[in-house]
Amino acid sequence: MSKLFLYSIFHGNLNYSSIPEESFHEIIDSCYWPVLAAIKNFNFKSGIEFSINTLNKISEIDPLFINELSNLIKQKKCELIFSGKEQIVSPLIPKEINDENFSIDFKEIEKKIPIKKQIAYVHEQIFSNGLIPLYLKSKFKNIMLIYETASLTYKSDKNPNFLPITIKSKKDEINVIWNSRYAYQKFQAYLAGKINKNNYLNFILKNKKSKDTCFPFYGSDLEIFGYKNPVLGLKGHGEETKRFNDILMEIQKHDELEFVLPSNLMRIFPPHRKIEICSTKYPILGKKEESVVTRWAVCGRDNSKSNSLCYQAFKKIKTLQHLQTERQNRKDPYLLELVDCWGSDYRTHTEEKKFHNFHKNINMLNHELDKKINSSMSGFLKNKKLDLVIYNSNRTNWKQTPVEIKLHFKPKFMTNNFEVHSFGKVINSQLEDIKFYKDGCIRSVTLVIAPIISKNSEIGITLVENSTKLDLENHPQNFVKTNNVEISLSKTGGMINSLKFPSISEKPIINTTKSSTNKKIDVDNLRPGQIFTRDKIGNEFSDLINTKIILENNSQTIRKKLTCNLVSPFADIKKIFYVYNNIPQIDLKYIFTFRDYRPSIFRIDLANLNSKNFDCNSFSYSTNNGGNLESFMLNESVLQDKPTNPIISTTGCLGSTNCLVDIGDRNYGITIFTDKALWYSVPMINFKKSGKLPLRIISSVCEHDDTTMTWWKGRKEISFNILGRNKNLDQIQKTCENMFIGLIYKSNNPNIIVKN
Repeated sequence: MSKLFLYSIFHGNLNYSSIPEESFHEIIDSCYWPVLAAIKNFNFKSGIEFSINTLNKISEIDPLFINELSNLIKQKKCELIFSGKEQIVSPLIPKEINDENFSIDFKEIEKKIPIKKQIAYVHEQIFSNGLIPLYLKSKFKNIMLIYETASLTYKSDKNPNFLPITIKSKKDEINVIWNSRYAYQKFQAYLAGKINKNNYLNFILKNKKSKDTCFPFYGSDLEIFGYKNPVLGLKGHGEETKRFNDILMEIQKHDELEFVLPSNLMRIFPPHRKIEICSTKYPILGKKEESVVTRWAVCGRDNSKSNSLCYQAFKKIKTLQHLQTERQNRKDPYLLELVDCWGSDYRTHTEEKKFHNFHKNINMLNHELDKKINSSMSGFLKNKKLDLVIYNSNRTNWKQTPVEIKLHFKPKFMTNNFEVHSFGKVINSQLEDIKFYKDGCIRSVTLVIAPIISKNSEIGITLVENSTKLDLENHPQNFVKTNNVEISLSKTGGMINSLKFPSISEKPIINTTKSSTNKKIDVDNLRPGQIFTRDKIGNEFSDLINTKIILENNSQTIRKKLTCNLVSPFADIKKIFYVYNNIPQIDLKYIFTFRDYRPSIFRIDLANLNSKNFDCNSFSYSTNNGGNLESFMLNESVLQDKPTNPIISTTGCLGSTNCLVDIGDRNYGITIFTDKALWYSVPMINFKKSGKLPLRIISSVCEHDDTTMTWWKGRKEISFNILGRNKNLDQIQKTCENMFIGLIYKSNNPNIIVKN
């Protein structure tokens, strides 16, 4: 007689978004203890997964639970599964944070509980290929993933086959134990009394085959017994534990059904097949229809702001590591704190106290890092009688990438135009955004330079006044041509009509043929530079508004500046386009002054690319989804900006965890960089394989699902750098890494204030 081996992993999480701290003891009693009792009293074996943070909280509240868990593990009726310090959505988070989260120190834990580091329950069941090497590095041999989502990307049997499998990506591969969304939802429905015992038992038995096989009995939240769970729609009347015990008693009557520990599956069913599960269309695998990865990126209680704060801390930690060489190759306590702040449960149905604690913790971390960086930099300024010291803390050289330095002068200090000197020589510079005191002296200015600075070193700057008259003239003009860039803008909304990088290719990278007089909002055919937004009550807005394009000071030598101002119902908008002379690059900056706006969707169309201009055999996009740079051939349609259903406004997004996405072929393309620490956004791709419509790259800062609670008032800025490339993607990637960390500016001149 063949057998159906049943396995399960119950995922426990005291940081569960909607559970207040005051209910932790209730959760342990009502939800966690019943599973241990079932393991003890029935022929039931299971894995139980806790984060380190949750396990530590349980140890403080109820040490007897830990003792009982340990005893059951020793009896080989249960196994404890760890996936990290905290539950985070790894494809949205930089590799260094994932590394820190997965790299668990088990020495202290093993004093309490016997453990085997074999299986990782993928957090929120959200997965990308870039995570495979990180799991392997942390000594995980197997991971648990959702079968139904993965089956979208490879040819699976018509009838589900839950036998373990090996997934591969480039040179890395890891074993997969399948979870089933359909199976765990059935179990939750049975516990809630929505289906009866016989129907549920028949559902399990239908998975039995003529040969031995296996079935994922359960693979989701523990917080489903005797607790009112509004997120899962469970009423918690107290009958859940009885129903659980009833089905276990019924299963015991069937000799063809047997519970096994998840770690034993590989022994019973060694994987004999290797597949690839992430694809161009699905670079990040989701958990279920209502849990696409965008949920934790730009939905929730203004997740864009929360993620910006985390990226700010990440940037400062990296800077501090570069400044303090003794911190390298050592556990970084700040990274551990940031892991906690990136917890996924701060980003969904987060209850008030947890949301407050998140903001308290991330703001304290940012403040502490600011103090540490200032302290570390003070040593570089000793005995330096310079107007400005610029320090490159990056681990690669700074090679003339243009930078902005915002300077504020004391009254009567800078009476006229000035040159920038370094090492006794004048260096190329330009002044922008000049503001004056009433007496005509300069009050503030944005200094733009393109310095050369070796890694972990500095240059000194002296500002020398000269008699050259400041050029403050502005000209109505919507077209600019430099040695490396040609761009034209429309007078409707300041959209990009055409963009070409002649030093890369004579073909236009962006070419909009749509009439500039069409002011109708067409979300399916946005134009480059166009904003599309929908508010909470369903009103839709765009920025297709007549405007005047202004070219400021055409004599500038590093970059030209085009600006326009728009007044929309939701905000006043200033658009700035920087067009560079000596490199194939433009920058788009949007400055919003929101009135009182509650968006459900807020997107910016960045680029529309004609796929016919690219080599179809190498046309691809590249980005980081929690790990190293990954590339995906554009050989199928990708419609990430399309709604999943009437409630979910997207089908997904890219993680772009190193702040970039690249589109092009092996010889030619563009890289789009945005500093997520300034204002967090995620890119989405809209591409139809037919090639009749352009490939669109859309940046989103707000999307709609059942968690969205976003409210903006006042000033916000977001910037995008569009860099033309030929075969130098590796070099551009390093440039973007430097741009994210940036340079550090300090002054010893009491008349100069530098705003980093």
